Amino acid sequence: MFRISFKICVIFLTALVAFDSARADEAKDALIVQTILKLESFDYQNSSSKVKGSVSRYLQKNVGTEEYYTLVKKFLIEEQLSNLKSLCSQNGSNSRAADLLFTIGGKNVLADTLKIIDEGRDNFINSIGTVNDPEAVSILQTLLSGDNYKEMRVVVGAMSKSPAGQERLLDLCVKNKIPSQLKQDVSILLSGSVDPNIRARAAKIVPLPATLGGGALPPVNELVSLRGDSKKGQLVYLRACFTCHKVGEKGIDFGPALSEIGNKLAREAMYVSIISPNQAISFGYEGFTVKTKAGATLIGYVVSDGDNELAMKVPGGAVISTDKSQIESSVPLEVSLMPSGLVSTMTKDELVNLVEYLMTLKKKSK
Repeated sequence: MFRISFKICVIFLTALVAFDSARADEAKDALIVQTILKLESFDYQNSSSKVKGSVSRYLQKNVGTEEYYTLVKKFLIEEQLSNLKSLCSQNGSNSRAADLLFTIGGKNVLADTLKIIDEGRDNFINSIGTVNDPEAVSILQTLLSGDNYKEMRVVVGAMSKSPAGQERLLDLCVKNKIPSQLKQDVSILLSGSVDPNIRARAAKIVPLPATLGGGALPPVNELVSLRGDSKKGQLVYLRACFTCHKVGEKGIDFGPALSEIGNKLAREAMYVSIISPNQAISFGYEGFTVKTKAGATLIGYVVSDGDNELAMKVPGGAVISTDKSQIESSVPLEVSLMPSGLVSTMTKDELVNLVEYLMTLKKKSK
């Protein structure tokens, strides 16, 4: 009995030592990572195998976290291309992973991945669509051929996510190179652009129908008297509002959260804010167009304006920081970031149902 108990104790102590050793290794890896992040001019590419090993283990344990993106971005770690591809293929679109994938791997990595990727393909396409670069847009454009209209709808949706992609879609429409089956998709997508110039040009090049269901909307005072189906309205929210507004934990954090909008706006004000958003721009959500010396264009609203850096939240919810020394111009938008053509993408009944749903979103009583 004593021998058996002794053996069990030895096994337990061995396992405990191994566990403590593993925890110690993790702590060492974390310390090394935090140290090199604080160094202004650390040459990661020519660092020791010990440092690279610590970084690799740390990244593998923290894939997709804030620390992960910070580390990969600072040192442009090529060994993370596989993880970045995987992140781009998960859960909708991942603008941070896509931007790093393109920055590190270039257009060839995007093209090669699209040739072989199957699982998570739509997510990958949507992620690449957030990369605001003509070369990335050109890779997506190669998919706009053949007869796979289901995928092509995903592609035009992805291209509409960036200013460069929106410009390309307009150019393709002008040159009549967008399949006729997709023109209404492009019309609706570009009518939702936060760039008023894109919206105005799209209205001329690929105009929307007067209303999706035909006919004109009745006056607001008549709409206010109507009642809709809140459950159907939630479906309209998921289609038309989800990409800019959150309800609870669902949706994208770009525009004002709608979780308690039913407490904040009367029914009439709700209709006005949807039909004519330029009449009531929420404080703190005033739009700006920022152009950098590198030729990039950012459209969104300012979340932080420091002495040396300007941080903007852009469509998709990402916050992009730009060194002020690299900003060529910053111009306030004269109109709301919320597109005024939103009602043209729904029928009158869908609009009424949407407002009915929004009116139910109120602060929960304790």
